[in-house]
Amino acid sequence: MNSRDLDDLLPELEAFHARFGSFFCRTEGRTAAQRYLGGLLLPLERKNVENIAEQVEMPIRGLQQFISVSPWDDDGCIDEVQRFVGEHLGAENGVLILDDTGFAKKGTWSAGVGRQYSGTLGRTDNCQVGVFLAYASDKGHTLVDRRLYLMRDWFEDTSAARRRRAHIPDDVTFHTKLELGAAMVRHAHEAGHLGYQWVTGDAAYGDSHDLRALVDALDRWYCFEVSSNSDVWCDQPAWAVPARRGGHGRPSTQRRPTSSSPRSLTVAQVAAGLDDTAWVRHRIKEGAKGPREYEFARRRVIEKRHRRPGPESWLMLRRPVGGGEIKFYLSNAPATMTLAEMAWTGCLRWTIEENFELAKGEVGLDHYEVTKLRGWYHHMTMSLMALAFLKSVQRRWGKKIDRPQRSRGAPAARGGPAARRMERAHRTGVAGRAAEAQGVCHRVAPPSVAA
Repeated sequence: MNSRDLDDLLPELEAFHARFGSFFCRTEGRTAAQRYLGGLLLPLERKNVENIAEQVEMPIRGLQQFISVSPWDDDGCIDEVQRFVGEHLGAENGVLILDDTGFAKKGTWSAGVGRQYSGTLGRTDNCQVGVFLAYASDKGHTLVDRRLYLMRDWFEDTSAARRRRAHIPDDVTFHTKLELGAAMVRHAHEAGHLGYQWVTGDAAYGDSHDLRALVDALDRWYCFEVSSNSDVWCDQPAWAVPARRGGHGRPSTQRRPTSSSPRSLTVAQVAAGLDDTAWVRHRIKEGAKGPREYEFARRRVIEKRHRRPGPESWLMLRRPVGGGEIKFYLSNAPATMTLAEMAWTGCLRWTIEENFELAKGEVGLDHYEVTKLRGWYHHMTMSLMALAFLKSVQRRWGKKIDRPQRSRGAPAARGGPAARRMERAHRTGVAGRAAEAQGVCHRVAPPSVAA
């Protein structure tokens, strides 16, 4: 890392922060946002308000108020994050990815906290769970939206005091994780900042018939992982509207199984009926530990939705080379879709897990110490902003350094010069110098927004 690299980063961070100026309350809010953003990029062991305030020379109370209670527009910031990500990472075949992650907590007063299962923790424990949306393309990937899951217990009469203390508005109602994920997909689609064609997620989301139907309705393709007991038909179900008996009674309008209708099978049963010639090896360029190879098989099936025949879809199977545990996917992609692209899409789900790990380790996604609902959303929003900035810098440095060293069309290697530069940037405090260099936030609010 040389001085020119540091100098290059300062104006980029300043310009990035300026994009969000109109979403904060007054000049003080924009100043606090700039300082907090810079603090999240600092190489601090713990990025809570107290540590950040000390490093960026801002009163702790003022920064606490900015995160916990200040009424700035975090949803507007998320829209701008998606616009920024679309500009830097957008692609026509981009992928939206759904997943959730847990945040271990002590006490009972933080919004949404309670004993619940967290895949991140690998057990049932006292924690908060956030549902997140990520975006991925062959240009990169990052987190682009967030929702806090509020357990049903929080809406019982016995939790009224907790709701008041966590400042949960009366109009907030219970929503499942699936409903929160669907809301984020729908919002990203309506906002239109992210070019995408696919939606994916693990079986916790892929098993939802309604979520798959939503992607259908949005005229997009899904490639969701599903559980091994998901039902499909390998042949046309041949359901029909039954004839009215004896000419009496109201005629039925619902199709029902006939004597010639085949039984549905679980996807695991379908996999068991395949021979070895059905499996094709594909190298997946993306992977948490570099390029990986898997064996894939697929066939056209009829989905079973809510116990009734659904649309014709692809059933894709994935296993380690030479055999092993099989993963199952359902996709509404057209019959002409290549296996290579479908395999690439299904395997992109890992990227959201990498983003969770990076966000928790580098931009303090899980370092917050707030109890109010607004505070959770404010901190998560700032963390997603910081992560998007880091991703854009990584992509820019990767282009500048790596491209001359590889042949045209070859993918950039993970852990190469760009990744090492990012790591050294954190260690040398690039973000902190940027925050100091900016001083006071620029006034970028349009005339219609109060200063």
